[in-house]
Amino acid sequence: MNDLLSALDKENERLLQESRATSGRQRSRYEDKREDDRYDRERNQRNNDREDSDDDQPKVSRSKTLINFMGAKKRAMVSHAGAVIGKRAQDLLQMIELDTAEYDLFDMPPVKEYDLYIRSFGRSDTTQAYVQTNDDDIDREVQTDEIDVRQKWTQHPAEDYNGCGRGDGVKDIEEEEQSYVNKQLDLSRLSKFVQKAGQVISILLDEEKDMTKSDTSENKSNVGVSEGYTQLARLPILKGRCVLYSQFAPSQPNMLITAYSKPAQEDDGNSITKKGIVCVWNTDDPSYPQRILACESQPTCCCFSPNKTSLAFAGMVDGSICVWDLREQSSMHRSISYDNREHVLRYPTFNTAGVMDTDNHHSPVTTLNPVSSYSLHTADSARSEDTGTGLSFQLISCEEQGVLNFWVVAEIASPDMAGSETDLGLSPGGKIKLIKSSAITLQHPPRYKRVGVSLRATEVQLSPTDPNHYYIGTDSGYILHGLRFGSRAFPSSYSTGSDAPMDITTLDFSPFGHPCFLASCNDGSVHLYNIKTETPVMTWSSKIWDTQTLRCVRWSRSRPCVFYVLDDNARLFTFDILEGDSMPAKIDTLSSQDRVVHLQFTSDTKGSTQGRFPQMLVSHESGETEIHTVAKQYREQQTLESDFLPSYLNRF
Repeated sequence: MNDLLSALDKENERLLQESRATSGRQRSRYEDKREDDRYDRERNQRNNDREDSDDDQPKVSRSKTLINFMGAKKRAMVSHAGAVIGKRAQDLLQMIELDTAEYDLFDMPPVKEYDLYIRSFGRSDTTQAYVQTNDDDIDREVQTDEIDVRQKWTQHPAEDYNGCGRGDGVKDIEEEEQSYVNKQLDLSRLSKFVQKAGQVISILLDEEKDMTKSDTSENKSNVGVSEGYTQLARLPILKGRCVLYSQFAPSQPNMLITAYSKPAQEDDGNSITKKGIVCVWNTDDPSYPQRILACESQPTCCCFSPNKTSLAFAGMVDGSICVWDLREQSSMHRSISYDNREHVLRYPTFNTAGVMDTDNHHSPVTTLNPVSSYSLHTADSARSEDTGTGLSFQLISCEEQGVLNFWVVAEIASPDMAGSETDLGLSPGGKIKLIKSSAITLQHPPRYKRVGVSLRATEVQLSPTDPNHYYIGTDSGYILHGLRFGSRAFPSSYSTGSDAPMDITTLDFSPFGHPCFLASCNDGSVHLYNIKTETPVMTWSSKIWDTQTLRCVRWSRSRPCVFYVLDDNARLFTFDILEGDSMPAKIDTLSSQDRVVHLQFTSDTKGSTQGRFPQMLVSHESGETEIHTVAKQYREQQTLESDFLPSYLNRF
């Protein structure tokens, strides 16, 4: 029995060792030692108990073997736990996916020999330049048609107009057509050259002309303010007409535009008598107008473009505004024969009668003025420097019903010789048109409000120092003051001091930049206003000239303290504030046979310093138009005269 038990113990020990070999990697040596010690103690305890029982009792045979169930149980538990952990790991591996991230901690591209040379060479005071070595030039073979070759000859100087032809002497139709086209182009170029060269030569001759030795000495004048005069030619085409309105060009005092009245008698057989006529003159050559402008309606006012005399404008009785581009060739216009002489009539380049009815005036146009930045301070620079085409400006027009229209003068880059299908006011080939930008309807001031009475405008003038301010004469005895850009002007109106309504017939600002203007009324009174006060600084009543009908009042363009008043009896009253403001310094009768319907002065305030003396236009009802040279007494400023007028205005 003991041998059997010993064999069993050895077998258990062998199994235990094998179990330790499989699971011993998971337990420490300390745990194995404790397990062995515990097992030895139990085995010794069993042996001792067995010996004691053998001594006390008789020995019996043992048929059972000792099995280590605790170790087997632990091994099973360890195996089960390992299986659970392994299964969990497999499940987690299926649920978790790891990404691969790569980073370049250091990147050094290979250095070429040229870059290494540039680094060692340095960059100071050096530049790199690239040249084309033609390495990319690649030859390719292509198949082309045979070149058509034709022999030509040329000769200089040319025997004929072209100076060239075919070598075989044959002249085909294509060459004839091309020759005709070239001839027309050359004629057009020649015409443009002659026109431009003629203007330049004319200006040079005008500058060299000595005004003191002019032909004015041939026509002596009995008028005290005139040294002599010349007359504008009375053409047969202008028979029965007189100048109703005129204006001298601001930048060229020798250029004059005149608007004529209707003829006294219309000839049904001659259509020209039914047309309106506007003429452009060079006062140095008054024998024939430079341009004769025709229109369908009767002109009431006219003006030039502000910087150059390349455009002409005219307001009509029917409310339309006509524009003439004076740069157009004569071939674009109509030529008529009148009294055995050919006349070229230029019809408007643009007419607002062809635009929408809402954009046009509905009553006669009373005043037409260009709006520009031209002032006394920039006058010299505007003459000496080229200001471009002179078309960058606006136009202001006023009608009798008290409506102001502002127009933008636009130049068309590509004119259509066939005409425009949408813009009916533009003539075929025209380059200039008017675009309405804004409109102002005049209203009575609150204190002058008259219920049921509409406002009628007689004349509008812009301030020469600030074109943003406009002044309008009305038929109610006061002058409106407004702003083109702004809320309200101060003062908003100027009164005449009379309660009775009257027409403000003319307005004229001081051309020397002084803050004052003159106004004439149909009751025969003339008022001098300071633009800062609404009441007149000085008033001259009708008792001075013994009439209640005044044609106009005009400020002198050469002396700041001198102005002129023209009445309906062809009398000219010259006032000199330096000598006294109560009575005129001189009274002249311009004509003893007919009335004088219009008076105008050149707009050049410094003309005498350039060899050109100030001039005065006098238009008679009979059709005669005289251009007088202002006398020396009234064209040369007195000492400190320019400073006297501001002090005179501040006294009141």
